[in-house]
Amino acid sequence: MKSRQSRARQRRRERRRARPPSALVRALTASALALPGLARTAVADSPPAEPHSDYRYSRYAEDALRSSNVATGGERDRYEIDIHQFRVESGITDRIGVGIDLSHEAMSGATPWYVTPDTNGDPVQVMTGATIDEARTDVLVAGDYYYELGKVTLSGGISDENDYLAMNGGLGGERHFNDKNTTLSGGVGLSYDQISPVDTERFPTRPEHENKQSYNGYVALSQVLGDSTVAQTSLKYQHARGFLSDPYKLAFVAGVPETDERPGTRNQFSSLTRLRHHFRALEGSLHLDYTFYTDDWELYSHTVELAWHQTLFDRFRLIPSVRYYSQSQADFYAPYYNVARSDGLRSSDYRLSPFGAYSYRIQAEFPFEFWEFHWHVAAAFERYVSDADVALESVSLANPGLVSYNLFTVGLTARF
Repeated sequence: MKSRQSRARQRRRERRRARPPSALVRALTASALALPGLARTAVADSPPAEPHSDYRYSRYAEDALRSSNVATGGERDRYEIDIHQFRVESGITDRIGVGIDLSHEAMSGATPWYVTPDTNGDPVQVMTGATIDEARTDVLVAGDYYYELGKVTLSGGISDENDYLAMNGGLGGERHFNDKNTTLSGGVGLSYDQISPVDTERFPTRPEHENKQSYNGYVALSQVLGDSTVAQTSLKYQHARGFLSDPYKLAFVAGVPETDERPGTRNQFSSLTRLRHHFRALEGSLHLDYTFYTDDWELYSHTVELAWHQTLFDRFRLIPSVRYYSQSQADFYAPYYNVARSDGLRSSDYRLSPFGAYSYRIQAEFPFEFWEFHWHVAAAFERYVSDADVALESVSLANPGLVSYNLFTVGLTARF
């Protein structure tokens, strides 16, 4: 029995080493170069041969704020979110495939409200009470039409929660060239969002109803650089207009909490470069990503991510990764304002503040067969820490509401 198992493992190793370079590169590309939310699968030539479904559960928990960062007597605990995600995908004909994504989030806890100076002029965070109890449900449907050298994707979705409704749609496609060693892809999308804040009677400064619209487009080029290397570069642009402020946040201006006020338009640009290289002798792949982002709020950021995908015992896969992030601040941001700005803009949202962040993640994946189905189980843990001290530029006043969190995820895929 042991000798048969040993021979079977040896045959699997030989098949893997004898795999044509083009197939190996396509596998690298399909698993790693898809643009999230825009191109689910890269270099695919036909709909899924077998229907498959995925379920993923995630637990997101933000760290409590340090007592020195919170106004006296304020809440320290923050958000906790339970996330359920389900996906089913299948081919309908030899040319058409369809996928449906469904997610549900249940959120509870407190969140940063506004920032005030203490007696020394250092910013301290005022939190909302730990009364936030919300749920959000998202549905996305996408259809793919495949042709000989590419595909076209049409998608539409809706997101609903107690105070927010968003509808979105998108059209994208990809085209292969050079014996499928070069792939050009692109797409456009739009979203219409309605917000109806709660507790407007208790907080009359909150608007009763607002809306915003956003439009985006992207273009990407993937290129095979050798029998084990693939690179991709992409550009994305997004324009948003309407109500872009946060109705649940305030800014402390000349000793008085005022509403969060941001510009009515925002133009965002980002570029992403990815490199994938497979080391046959090690049965592992190196993944390197760099993202640059900028917008007309004078905020820009850099993100670098490094991951190693290692195959062990012919089936088990282990994926450790690290990521570093740094951003500047929006031009109208301040922790608090001694005097009002002449343009009326103001926001103390930590997401618009200057800071740096790092994270590390470990993921494990294992395929198996049971009940004549092909299963795939995965589990991951991520630790994320943000701090003004790790930003690329020096920060004079750190925002006390910067977030750090733990994220635990388990997932199961079934192929019928």
